Amino acid sequence: MSENGADRLSESTRGRDRRARRVGQVGSERRLLWIVAVYLLVIGTILGYNAIATASERDAALVVNVAARQRAVAERYIKDVLLSLSGYPADPQADAQALQENAVALLDGGTVDAVQGADGRVHIPASNDWKVRAKLNQGRRLIAKLVSTGDDLLARGPGAPDLHQRILQLRIIGAQVSTITNDAVGQMTRDVDATLTRLVRVGIILGILGTLAALTMGFLLRRASAQRAAQFQSLIHNASDLITVIDRDLSILYASPSAGRFVGYSLPDLTGKKLSELVHPEDLPAVHHALDDLVEHPTSTVNVDYRLRYNAESWRHVQTAATNLLHHPLVGGMVLNTRDITERVMAERQLQRLQLEQEKLLERTVQATEQERKRVAAELHDGPVQHLTALDVMLERARRTLDQPSVASQREAIEKVQGRIREEVSDLRKMMSELRPPALDNLGLVAALQEQLAAVGREAGLESSIDSTLDTRLQPAQEIVLYRVAQEALTNTVKHAGADRVWILLKPMDGHVVLEVGDDGGGFDPSDAAASVSSGHFGLLGMRERIEMAGGKWDLVSGAGSGTVVRAWLPWAADSE
Repeated sequence: MSENGADRLSESTRGRDRRARRVGQVGSERRLLWIVAVYLLVIGTILGYNAIATASERDAALVVNVAARQRAVAERYIKDVLLSLSGYPADPQADAQALQENAVALLDGGTVDAVQGADGRVHIPASNDWKVRAKLNQGRRLIAKLVSTGDDLLARGPGAPDLHQRILQLRIIGAQVSTITNDAVGQMTRDVDATLTRLVRVGIILGILGTLAALTMGFLLRRASAQRAAQFQSLIHNASDLITVIDRDLSILYASPSAGRFVGYSLPDLTGKKLSELVHPEDLPAVHHALDDLVEHPTSTVNVDYRLRYNAESWRHVQTAATNLLHHPLVGGMVLNTRDITERVMAERQLQRLQLEQEKLLERTVQATEQERKRVAAELHDGPVQHLTALDVMLERARRTLDQPSVASQREAIEKVQGRIREEVSDLRKMMSELRPPALDNLGLVAALQEQLAAVGREAGLESSIDSTLDTRLQPAQEIVLYRVAQEALTNTVKHAGADRVWILLKPMDGHVVLEVGDDGGGFDPSDAAASVSSGHFGLLGMRERIEMAGGKWDLVSGAGSGTVVRAWLPWAADSE
């Protein structure tokens, strides 16, 4: 398995592990939430039950006290009736009203005077026990009878002939009220005792449940804390970034296991080392300045880029975010989170190099255009212009021969002029063909390449061939790009290759059109291409830029003694016309 395949498999495995940990963590958190909810429910139940029980106990005590007071009120009513008959000041009507009001409140609930002589009034609930209600109903009827008998006795006065019998009847009814009241109070007391017993039992059960819930929640909280600690440790151990803790002297107090991938040291060897031993000497002043400034600002963070030693022969470009936690009791150092940015730095440098090449190419294009104009002007001046001037002189001579009798000399002069004119026309046509070959417009790319290849073969004495499987025209822009690339490659072959044979291959392949120009010359080292650009030779760079700007790819294969092959791929785009 390749290294990339192993890395992908490892990353896939780590991804599954992370998902499994997340699922387990979610499950633990849900269980913890359920336990907390149950615990809160139990605690709420206990508190609610205690509140209800306390209120019930308080109400029961009030009812018992009010019921027990009925006996005393009944006895006081009888006493006040007798005092009134004897002429002493008394208020039996107030006692009668209190008896009747208490009897109604005990049955149906209501407000009565507070017990034990306290000021104010209190509310008592209605009784729900049928036995108690039966006794209270009987007591209510007896109280009504007692009040009716007392009122009748007061109405007859002390001179009634049956006074003693009626007083005896009043006392008997009062004794009956006391008896039934005592029975009701006894039943209420038994009910209160039973209720208190149930309250105690339920309280004990709820207390046990609350204790169990608290113990379970504590266990789960401890387990969740352990899981989070293990998760944090796993994150630190498997993090791609390097996490280190250093003291004021830049000595390493802690380093995460990823240190081996960053600096090639094992953890025991790294602990205690100075950070300055691992930083590139050129970057050390910047690192010292950043960390020295950070020491003076607790909890602050500073970012710094530098090179970190990987092994004895290489360095890695890293970016560190340092946080000052020297005053933190659990850390006591500066925490450095370091990320490898080597690939990014290399990519930025590559981009800068490409931008520089593009700028040079643009400059060279402008210069080449001006040079081409100068060359065309010079060739026109030194070639056709001079030749046409010479033709003018020759025509002048021919004109003078017209005055001579010899016709042969005149014909010879005119023939020389015609020959020179034909040569100049041929040279001008050649120059025009080099600037823009007519075959490219009229017959297409293949015909234009055949014509160019034949001309190169004739002029340089090279064996040449072309193999094309294109059966349709390409878009004009693509034909121009491929023609110029082939033209530049053939020019390089003639100038530098020292070849005996040159060939061109043109074919469609996988949605692209492929151009290949090769020779059997001496070849060269492709790595020297960058040096050729620096020295002002832009032929190879110009070919690559043409292809890449047209959306294609470019490749160069060469070596000492093995010839050179230039390949270009362009997306297939047939001419719509």
